[in-house]
Amino acid sequence: MVERKLEAGPSKRFFVEMLPRDISLEHAVLDLVDNSLDGAIRERISEIRGRNAKPYAGLQCALEISGDHFRISDNCGGIPDNRLDAALRLGRDDISIDDDKPTIGMYGIGMKRSIFKISQDATVVSKSATSTVTVRYDEEWLDPDNPDWTLTLQQEPPSPGEPGVSITANKIWPNISRIFRSTSFHDDLARALSRYYAYVIEKGFSITLNGHEIQPLPVEFRFEDNISPFYFETTNGKTKVRVIVGLFRKLTREDERESQTMSPDKAEIGSLKAGITVICNDRVIKYADTTATTGWGMGNVPRYHPQFRSIAGAIIFESDDARTLPVSTTKGDLEIDDAVYVLGLNAAMEGLRALTQFTNQFKGIEAVTDDLIATAKRASISEVTNRLSAVARADRKAGGSARKAPARLPQPEKRNPMVHMAFRRERSEVEEVANLLGMSTIDRPSVVAEQVWTDRLRSLGIIK
Repeated sequence: MVERKLEAGPSKRFFVEMLPRDISLEHAVLDLVDNSLDGAIRERISEIRGRNAKPYAGLQCALEISGDHFRISDNCGGIPDNRLDAALRLGRDDISIDDDKPTIGMYGIGMKRSIFKISQDATVVSKSATSTVTVRYDEEWLDPDNPDWTLTLQQEPPSPGEPGVSITANKIWPNISRIFRSTSFHDDLARALSRYYAYVIEKGFSITLNGHEIQPLPVEFRFEDNISPFYFETTNGKTKVRVIVGLFRKLTREDERESQTMSPDKAEIGSLKAGITVICNDRVIKYADTTATTGWGMGNVPRYHPQFRSIAGAIIFESDDARTLPVSTTKGDLEIDDAVYVLGLNAAMEGLRALTQFTNQFKGIEAVTDDLIATAKRASISEVTNRLSAVARADRKAGGSARKAPARLPQPEKRNPMVHMAFRRERSEVEEVANLLGMSTIDRPSVVAEQVWTDRLRSLGIIK
């Protein structure tokens, strides 16, 4: 028998070529913003613990992106000396290094994977209260055939300016450069930043893209004494779970469902905000999701349909140990089989059942609820949580620490059942009828048909 030793360590090629393929360019940029957010959490942990409404006020992350330039910088405290090795090497040996704070990073690959995705050569500079550290991932080091993993850190005394981290791409990959030149990429990234960081922007964190401040697209709910969302909260091990499902706009009328147009109250198109948003430690993982991932079409919850465009919700997970969050390493997907996620999912389904049943009850008479919903104030996730957590009662079915508050929604008066009538006619015929009725030919066919019906009922003396 012959014994020999095998070097079974990781391949440089796997890390610098294969690992970046697991993440989209958009999510690679978001991962770098996540690092700034983690720094902000470390800087403001006392304000976060104290439930300060704006714990991140004054902290910011700036993105500069063009075809030949990429830089991200923040003023979020820099990398502490005792975290430098973990932050700059590929992967963490000690993944509990931040398990006393509600950060997102877990495995120590996010920043490096993003750098490898974007650039052939990049420089990281960290200014902390105790030192300024510079490290360069250059072309030689990133060469897949170079077996050397050693990085050279230049550490100097603290330098002037606010503590923070900057990452500069010295040589962007040609294919990435082409994408960075695209206006559509910049537009898509701005929308993603507005959605995925809406929660922290509302809490005072500032993000700019090429000098333009990102405005949040937060999840909001209509909230008054006689109309309020479904609310659920519980704790599973180290993780706090909260679920909110409610209305964010007026109910969708039949003609709006057919035409997919802007809502009557001039809100943004409902389908862009309807659905369930999943948040982990202040970071949105899924925005306005309308798939089975967040309960739509599961059990006795109907599949998403334009009829439900007034329904929004949030499943919120908070933990000081990021390993207990139901999120993938790319932070772009969820571990839906995780026990803590199933807890949140089941509660979201309960809320969806109540809200979809409500829209069914008012189908065809949506206008009855217009004033009630339109005059109800808009409330943020934080406002809803603060108000409903105080009145939630123990949920015996869920057991443990689970508490919930059922949705408060108007009930329809007893009435003759409404029916939907639909038929098809040639456009020219509809336009001719519209002209005869003195209506505009650009009116929706359903409006013309309803006018014909109304006029006929009047001629028969059925209505006045």
